[in-house]
Amino acid sequence: MSSNLRDSLTLTWKWLQDLNSDWLPIRSQEEVTRASWAKLVPSCADLPVVFQDFFESFTTDGHPFPYAVLTPSYLGYMHRETEKLVFVLGAEIYILEASGDGYETICYPFGDIAYVETRSVLLDSSIKFSGVTRQGDRAVTSFRFNTVTAHLFSPILNGIRLAATDAPITVRSSELEGFDHWGRVNFKFMNYARRSLLEGETVVQAILQPEIRVKVMRVLGRAYYRTLSPPHATILTNQELIVIREEQRRRSDEYGGLWDYIPLDKVAALALDRREDNLLTLAIDLPGEESLAYLFEAAWQPELEQLMEKFREVKGE
Repeated sequence: MSSNLRDSLTLTWKWLQDLNSDWLPIRSQEEVTRASWAKLVPSCADLPVVFQDFFESFTTDGHPFPYAVLTPSYLGYMHRETEKLVFVLGAEIYILEASGDGYETICYPFGDIAYVETRSVLLDSSIKFSGVTRQGDRAVTSFRFNTVTAHLFSPILNGIRLAATDAPITVRSSELEGFDHWGRVNFKFMNYARRSLLEGETVVQAILQPEIRVKVMRVLGRAYYRTLSPPHATILTNQELIVIREEQRRRSDEYGGLWDYIPLDKVAALALDRREDNLLTLAIDLPGEESLAYLFEAAWQPELEQLMEKFREVKGE
């Protein structure tokens, strides 16, 4: 860095510090970091004022305050977020989003959620719900938070995924050991797969597709490739279809995982299509003409056809 640029940045920083704090408050790095954390809200009294109106009946009727998590505002970051309150009442998940002096409410009955996507890239995490609201409208709702607070959402996510099953209380060690051989190919995905299983879930079949790349050119004897698909895993269990994939960012050191959890009763059909480039596309058809698609090398066709057959068996078709 040149001395002129360094001096300019130093003067600018001193000027910002001298400004009236009411106009531009100076926040410490710790305060900025905390502005990216989700927070557990223990009681109605701890809620932001904007959301307290929703819970007035709880205090008057004596109902217990639900397990609730407040998503962060990212105050001090370049890209701000609107605070959302996420909680479960009965067999429905509510997301209240602050809007002006009030809030907007979206509610998904557990049985109408087509799939849940969780995403974790370094310290940046998000959760997305896709499904039909209580009012009968198709909707997609998502929110972000710092990964260090991801554990706060586990009771909510596990409750949604367990809602349609009478599963035992533990994951059998044999189910986890079934992924051991993946460790020789992709140790990270072995751990991703293990941590994705629900309590009592049984693995029916699992396929790990490595990264798919194609050569685009050769310059001075060096080949250059383009990634068509990052590594991904497809896991069929007795309760759901789990798809885990890697998200590659612009910087080579910025990578993480995405998990799609799809209840089996929301999978209308599985379809396998061959592409002109000798690759295969596995399409997962969901309600409302929604579809998810994943790319495979042609060598996986026998395993994919077996996956589709086992899927029909599990569903009793």
